[in-house]
Amino acid sequence: MMVFSLYFVGLLGAVIAFILNNNFKMGIVVGSALPSLIFALAIFLLENYLPAPFVEDAPVIFYGAAFIGMASNKILSSYILIGVSGLLFTFIYLHTSPYFDGFGGALGTTAALCFLPVYAVKLLLNRK
Repeated sequence: MMVFSLYFVGLLGAVIAFILNNNFKMGIVVGSALPSLIFALAIFLLENYLPAPFVEDAPVIFYGAAFIGMASNKILSSYILIGVSGLLFTFIYLHTSPYFDGFGGALGTTAALCFLPVYAVKLLLNRK
């Protein structure tokens, strides 16, 4: 159940940041940072009521997935594909994060690597 909730966090992080960035014209930095801050504060306030692994991983997943939401709707306008990128980000984070200890920029790089295949699928579908 906790793994499912972490995937949901990744999906929400990407889609919320995308909506704030594009629909509410908050820009990429505020659109990504504001929901990440609010989510992290909520986790901090509810820390005693949540499972420890969720408290440890959820804010990082939300923050990293919010980098995906920095995409312009001129490049990719599908909420579904942005959400799929957030799910892919969560999968890669959960299975590779121990290997990135000590590396700077791992979240942003992972977010970019999760966005690119989804964008490629969009390009391939548009060619047909």
